[in-house]
Amino acid sequence: MLSRRARIPGEPATKAARWTSRLGVATVAVALAALTAGCGSGGGAGSSGVPAPSSSVGTQIDGAIPADISHLPVTDQDGRQTDLAAFRGKVLMISDSMTLCQETCPLDTANLVQTAHAVDQAHEGADVEFLTITVDPERDTPAQLAAYRRQYAPTPANWEALTGTSADVAKLWKYFGVWYQKVPEGSPPAKNWRTGQPLTYDIDHADEIFFLDSRDNERFVINGAAHVAAGTRLPATMQGFLDSDGLRNLQQPQDGSWTVSDALQTLGWLLQRTIGPPSGS
Repeated sequence: MLSRRARIPGEPATKAARWTSRLGVATVAVALAALTAGCGSGGGAGSSGVPAPSSSVGTQIDGAIPADISHLPVTDQDGRQTDLAAFRGKVLMISDSMTLCQETCPLDTANLVQTAHAVDQAHEGADVEFLTITVDPERDTPAQLAAYRRQYAPTPANWEALTGTSADVAKLWKYFGVWYQKVPEGSPPAKNWRTGQPLTYDIDHADEIFFLDSRDNERFVINGAAHVAAGTRLPATMQGFLDSDGLRNLQQPQDGSWTVSDALQTLGWLLQRTIGPPSGS
């Protein structure tokens, strides 16, 4: 599908410009954090204790999510309306995804769920929420999202799959800098793994993982296809749905692919508590 390390062909220049701005904010934030630490300020991510992930893992940012983004209405897999503001007070790990992706999303979700299990086993689940937000709201209805979550059983209680109107989803992802566009479906078309109906289009998209702190500030972004390590459960239905690119991503992860350990390190930094891998991994 798409390499998250490289600029996507046809991707609007506005996304590149947005990343330039975000990197500028990150540079200032890192400098301020260093000054604050030098003055003996304690507590909070990055001040002491668990260190921030290195730049080889992702990009450190420090920016408050604006109210119009925090309060954008989204709908969960049970048909209930919510928004990002509803999770304030928790650290968030957010993945852009789609349930009918055949290349990267099933792998990202497998890592996200494995991360959630590790957080729960470390008794930190009450302080962390995992959100999978679609880039395909037309097909990712609550029923489709609910079926997707059930594939990844046992389903973490602190993992929500979210959809919304096309306009609201577009506004959300425009803010976070996630590019996506509808493209023709291949021939012969794949079939929806839930309904068996032939797909009529596909969506090219950039895949990124976003981390927000408990005060609703964006703090870290990870880019790169997921590296699903041995011991991480990928549901048989979703593995069977992978196309040739997806199987290649599974069997031969690219350099720089993100791991469960990368996510746990980032969450541990935001919580300032070390989180180990899930038992059995």
